[in-house]
Amino acid sequence: MLRIALVGFRHGHMLSFVSMARALDYCEVVGVVEESDDDLSILERTELQRTHPTFDDLLADVGFDLVATAEYYAKRGSVIIKALEHGKHVITDKPLCTSIDELRTIKGLCDEGGPEVSMQLSMRFGAPYERMRKLVQGGAIGDFLAATTFGQHPLGYPDSRPGWYFEDGKHGGTINDILIHGADMLRYVTGREFERVVAAEAWNASLPEVPFFQVGAQCLLTMTGGPRVLADVSYMPGRSWQFFLTGTGGYLAVDSRGILLRPSGGADQEVEVGEIDLPFGSAFEDFASHLEHGTERFLPQEEVFRSQMAVLAAQRAADTGERDLPVPAI
Repeated sequence: MLRIALVGFRHGHMLSFVSMARALDYCEVVGVVEESDDDLSILERTELQRTHPTFDDLLADVGFDLVATAEYYAKRGSVIIKALEHGKHVITDKPLCTSIDELRTIKGLCDEGGPEVSMQLSMRFGAPYERMRKLVQGGAIGDFLAATTFGQHPLGYPDSRPGWYFEDGKHGGTINDILIHGADMLRYVTGREFERVVAAEAWNASLPEVPFFQVGAQCLLTMTGGPRVLADVSYMPGRSWQFFLTGTGGYLAVDSRGILLRPSGGADQEVEVGEIDLPFGSAFEDFASHLEHGTERFLPQEEVFRSQMAVLAAQRAADTGERDLPVPAI
């Protein structure tokens, strides 16, 4: 039985962890921690009761295997590091952390057979995106040249987003918050790594009530071999997650509703997504099965680290104004 501790109910994505832990007959929730009383609405929706007032109390009192966390972003890295230092595996909502130093510490604790980490990169388990990968890997657009991705999300201020989003120092930046999905998907689809942040900007032109919050967020990055990626992940009205990939042999447009292929010199073709045979339905199930049954991870740990490093580099470029910033190795 995989014994799970739920730590930090600060984002609604924790609800999916709870539902999946309940759905898998080899998982057991043995501890529940929410250290803040600021907003208990997410915890209340799970109908769980806190078992311990702090994570330290839980670590001292209960034996368990896996921490699932959705702490606020700037605290998330420290929770993960503490769990790893105590030999606990961790699955987290995205992003993993908010600094390059934290990410390096996390990786160091996982190296050499230590505990493992996963992240809820849910798009890897979506049929349209898996079909996109098969098309690109199968040569449908020839050699990959460039991509544009849009991941705009409605801001939802002040009601639908957690209050800590708008507390100084807790969010950690909009590129890190949102682009992690798009960056991971483009790495997965193309088989290439992000090499350099040409430029990145994050700004606030529409929310004077919270002047430090990064409402707008855009960046331009290069990938191995030369392709460029232009991304807009601003908090604004839009249809979340659209990908436009261009290659020497055509053009591909993908979103959650469908796929359009335009071969060079040919007519537009709607591509049927169809059934996609994936071993697991979510990052949680993938990781839980790996830990309990020894199955191979569909979302490998090194993939989590590389995608996270790419967006942390882009966030740093936006925050500091640096240009042509290399993406650090991880």
